[in-house]
Amino acid sequence: MHDFVHPARPIAHVLTDLAGTYLAVDDAYCEILGRERGALIGEGAVQFTNPVEQAEHVAVIAQLCDTGIPLTISKSYMRPDGKLMRVQNHASVITDGIGPRRLVATVMPLADLTPVTALESNFATVTRMLRARRGRALAFGEDRFAGHKWDIALACYKLECTGPRLTIADLCREVGLDPAGGALTVVEMVARGDLEIEHAGRGLADSAIRSSIALQHELTRYLSSYGGVPGSIAEADAVSPGP
Repeated sequence: MHDFVHPARPIAHVLTDLAGTYLAVDDAYCEILGRERGALIGEGAVQFTNPVEQAEHVAVIAQLCDTGIPLTISKSYMRPDGKLMRVQNHASVITDGIGPRRLVATVMPLADLTPVTALESNFATVTRMLRARRGRALAFGEDRFAGHKWDIALACYKLECTGPRLTIADLCREVGLDPAGGALTVVEMVARGDLEIEHAGRGLADSAIRSSIALQHELTRYLSSYGGVPGSIAEADAVSPGP
């Protein structure tokens, strides 16, 4: 990866304890991470590091704490919008000889001329998918949308946003189901109260269908919580330290 110091961004500074907990950050550091100071102080620095780089980062900071020898590392921070901010950190151990040792780092934003790698992009995608799957179980339970029912519920929600009339056949095409088998699943969801048949057609597949008002509200809440990019990968088990 080819990194160059970004000429237009200010140099930032950060102070942590040896466990990597933020003690003080300046405005430039908050700008790099895209977060308010209050969202950082008291939190572990490693959770804001690109998850792909966390293990290497933890090992390097452990070396710094053990040896006390200043070092320079390049790394990426994960911003709330899911974008990566590439930086170069010059980190040192400091002490006044009386109180506890601290870690201090000068952080310089880099102009990264290499696009985000497929591994990093895929990691963010998988993290979002796993988060959404866990959220689905919390919001709806494990059994309510078993099999193809979850795909049907999402497809119905999606297609209602794009057209005034939606048939069971439309739903089956969207999900890739055989109309006969898919229609039976839809009927089960109607009986459960998640979907409603608006108008009977010439046959079941041609009947107009819609999400119930209750399901629309539930899906709206679910998607607002789990449909976006990961803001911080705090779901990955917190490892320890470092600025």
